[in-house]
Amino acid sequence: MKNSVELRQERAGLIEESNVMLETCKTEARNLTDDEQVSYDAKMESIDKLKKDIEMVERQEKLNAEIAANVASAPVSESKEVRDYSFFKAIQGSVNGNLDGIEKEMHEEAVNEARSAGRSINGLGIPSFLMESRANVTQGTSAIAPTAVLAYADAMREASVFDKVGANILTGLSANTTIPVTGASTVEWEGEVAAADDGGTNFGKVELTPTRLAAYVNISKQLLLQNGAGAEQAIIRDLGRAVGQKMDAAIFSTANVAGAPVSLGTLTTGSITEQTPYALNSSIYTDLVQAEKALAEAGGLEGNLSYVCSPALMADIKQAAQVAGVSAGFQGGIVNGYKTFFTNGCTKDGTTSADFFFGDFSKLYIGMFGGLDIMVDPYSEAKNGQTQLVLNQYMDWGVSNGAGFVKAVSLTS
Repeated sequence: MKNSVELRQERAGLIEESNVMLETCKTEARNLTDDEQVSYDAKMESIDKLKKDIEMVERQEKLNAEIAANVASAPVSESKEVRDYSFFKAIQGSVNGNLDGIEKEMHEEAVNEARSAGRSINGLGIPSFLMESRANVTQGTSAIAPTAVLAYADAMREASVFDKVGANILTGLSANTTIPVTGASTVEWEGEVAAADDGGTNFGKVELTPTRLAAYVNISKQLLLQNGAGAEQAIIRDLGRAVGQKMDAAIFSTANVAGAPVSLGTLTTGSITEQTPYALNSSIYTDLVQAEKALAEAGGLEGNLSYVCSPALMADIKQAAQVAGVSAGFQGGIVNGYKTFFTNGCTKDGTTSADFFFGDFSKLYIGMFGGLDIMVDPYSEAKNGQTQLVLNQYMDWGVSNGAGFVKAVSLTS
């Protein structure tokens, strides 16, 4: 069924058509012909039916919005019950068929989220709001990460960048999502009584559709039985970082990554021509400033501006200030007055090339569709004393204006 906006537009069109029929008869001082009367009655019947459809759809949309609002506004970090959530206990309950307590409540919340998105949970569900505090694990504010680390060392994983640059991260989406984008109007100087030109404002949109990111991990059954808090935190944090790494690699790549949503490198319309020849520890700032110049000429030098660079450029940026004495050097994560982030997601090729982006990251929209779906399989690895977890997460991203970013490709040679 169409959404409420589309139904209202359809009903308004029918009302306008019926009004034209009556106005025509009024102008011609006559009644409706038999055929016109049949057509008019049919339009009235459709108008009445659409009114009922609109009321029904709007009521459902309001209920969906209430569910989303309740999830988003839940005081996760302050709820003792949510803080008591145990990932290991949830897995054990799923294996044994006796899921209960807060773990059962969170599973049911994830099932409701999935149902709103038109899909189902095939295993153990974790709702999206339990995953939102992933970036704050080091401050101990994550709803599902206890503060005790014990003796477990985290896997060597890069911290994600996509959630630090100021992108619009939309969590708990329940359906394909369209974000309207206002286009630019044009104005012209005109004579005193000359006709004005059409401003030509066009409305664009960012469309977000679920794309699946999946993985599996094996956990020792003995570890599940011991239910160690430190192990639980380490596994949860590593899963979150693994997802973050994959997202960075797909978002900040110059070219599209197979199976992933479109990369920022493809969505970006601005680019620069790097300095030739490239001078180690020297010309990098010229290229960075060229990116700022290109964005300014495109009318985009405002908003949440940042650099996102390949780590291959880190030493070059830091040493350029010392070697060349550039006053605008790298100080406290700031380059030329703008925040600067480094991620292996930015394309690099050994020591022969490295890329970066500069732009307004408030124009980047990242949508997370529901929570995490974990299929708990106690059989496939049973001979090894392990339980296998198969994870599925659905997401998408896009930009409201590709001209809000500039990319630089293959800076070193």
